[in-house]
Amino acid sequence: MNLDYKLQICSVISRIEQNIKNKPDYRDLEKSVGFSYRHIREIFKNITRISLSRYILARKIANAAFEIRHSEKSVTDIAFDYGFDNLDTFTRAFKRDTGLTPSGFKKSDFLCGRKIICMGVFAPVILNLNNPEFIPPNFQEVNEMCEMKKTSDSCVLYGVPKVYYGRQIDGQTQVTPFPMCLQAVLNYMGQNISYTQIMAASGAAFRQRWDAGGWNLAAVDIRFTYEEHLKPFELAFKGAGRSYKILENPNKPKSVTKEAALELIKSEIDCGRPVIALGVVGPPEACIVTGYRDNGEKLLGWSLFQNGSGFGGAFDIDESGYFIKDNWWENTEAVMSVGEEVNEYTPVKEVLKNALMLMTTERVETYGGIKRPGSSFYGGQAAYEAWAKAVEGDSFFTGSSNVSDICYCQGDAEEMLGGGRYYAAEYIGSLSAQYPHLSKELAECADLLKSASECAEKMFQTWSGTYPGVNEASIARLKERETRIKIAAFIRQAAKFEKDACVKLKDIIDKL
Repeated sequence: MNLDYKLQICSVISRIEQNIKNKPDYRDLEKSVGFSYRHIREIFKNITRISLSRYILARKIANAAFEIRHSEKSVTDIAFDYGFDNLDTFTRAFKRDTGLTPSGFKKSDFLCGRKIICMGVFAPVILNLNNPEFIPPNFQEVNEMCEMKKTSDSCVLYGVPKVYYGRQIDGQTQVTPFPMCLQAVLNYMGQNISYTQIMAASGAAFRQRWDAGGWNLAAVDIRFTYEEHLKPFELAFKGAGRSYKILENPNKPKSVTKEAALELIKSEIDCGRPVIALGVVGPPEACIVTGYRDNGEKLLGWSLFQNGSGFGGAFDIDESGYFIKDNWWENTEAVMSVGEEVNEYTPVKEVLKNALMLMTTERVETYGGIKRPGSSFYGGQAAYEAWAKAVEGDSFFTGSSNVSDICYCQGDAEEMLGGGRYYAAEYIGSLSAQYPHLSKELAECADLLKSASECAEKMFQTWSGTYPGVNEASIARLKERETRIKIAAFIRQAAKFEKDACVKLKDIIDKL
């Protein structure tokens, strides 16, 4: 094959993947490749043995199949997202390529993940579908992904699921960044793992933290779950059956240089594995790094703070939707890689013991704190009572206090409770299939945790009721003492539900 033509075809494939949800822009292809559209079609067909239009359709179907498998979007919405005029047209095209209707595919045992489709480009495919039209034969995955040929200064993984606040999976809005990012990465790597499993294994489903010093916007950071600030990440990877590597920046106990972090990012991306980072865009919360350009001077990815939140800082947006960030190291606190092999998940009893510890330990002294060294947090019942007293305290809501920041703190505390206990209930309730002799106890424990979760929704409706929650009207309501007395009552009610759930949980652990 003519090397120049191979590079041009890779450019075409990259542009297609970058704009997979848009209608083909033939003038854009001409501009990026430097040939007429007619010539592009000819060389594409000669080299790949697939017409360009057929290839584009196959790629749309492959990406749509990934979303059908790993999202809760309706098939109709997915069809329109990928440019199909109606559901019937999409269904016919989907069945022609996969042999199944979209609804049949969702129930099937087909696996969706990523493969290398040309130099420096990975994208979603149906992994166990033997259909050469999904990947041009001359660009199929090499046996050893790390030995692939790639462009000299860039590699991009297209089709990594987007993470954002308000993301709906498993019938519930996801609110915790790291579990959300890890699930998206693992889905992209072909592992069907639930957000519930990651929330439970990491401990995020069972935490409630309140800064001993009062209202603190950092209290929601998952790194304050345990005394060891990396432990929630380590437990999450273990709970997903994955090995991992974590590098922290020089402000942390285990320092690392930008060069070492970039080496890890590039080596993982080159092998088709997205990287999770803390920061890059916005606050030091988890984001997904999906690619690099200019030899790593620019990173691409998904951040929960890239869509007009006001916390993102300066960055550009790629045509694929990914952020593009240069000078990224200054805003990065850690990078984490995910191993390729899938091993056994954390044993259930170990997860439940950890859950009970988190819900009953009433003081946590974290080392290497995010805001200040030696941060001290209340946990368990003490966290609920400290939270309730802070809400009742009039001094915080009068005078020069920044009530808008307090509103955000209140929302974060509600998210820890509401989102956390919802998934705690989901996890514990799901264990009945594995332990039928404990189905009664598991159901009772799950019901109590769900009731605690519902208290958070009652709080939210009392003072805000609209997403994202902080506006002039909600601030005014939260200042009202009557409103805050109601909220404090819901906090203490949630604490009682959780205390009773812990009694049930201890009994379950003893019987396992």
